[in-house]
Amino acid sequence: MSGDELWDVLVDEHMDSIWGIATTAGLERTEAAVVSQLTWLRMAERWPTVRALANAKDPARHPVEQPTTQVDEWILHTARSEVDAWVRDEQRRGRESLFADGGVVRLAPGFAPADSAGPTR
Repeated sequence: MSGDELWDVLVDEHMDSIWGIATTAGLERTEAAVVSQLTWLRMAERWPTVRALANAKDPARHPVEQPTTQVDEWILHTARSEVDAWVRDEQRRGRESLFADGGVVRLAPGFAPADSAGPTR
């Protein structure tokens, strides 16, 4: 199988799984799209290794035209790692920006804390 054919097979097989990993973790559509692209970027960065693993087929377990389970596991592990990194970065950015306005926390429009009956003195 050529490199382009292998790439197409891997994308076809794992696109939905990567998307599911990202959205199940609570990422919005645009965030899930970024994480998906980062996963494919990681695969491209390691393409010689991924291709070698895919070419080391176990005929007893996989059809001739299918990549090995190692490649499948690597892609899904990479997607989970990218999601985890995204969530950590979002949490860090949230903490850093919490007091960016001089210590004033602004509530989202329409949001009121549960005990917001008004000020008491």
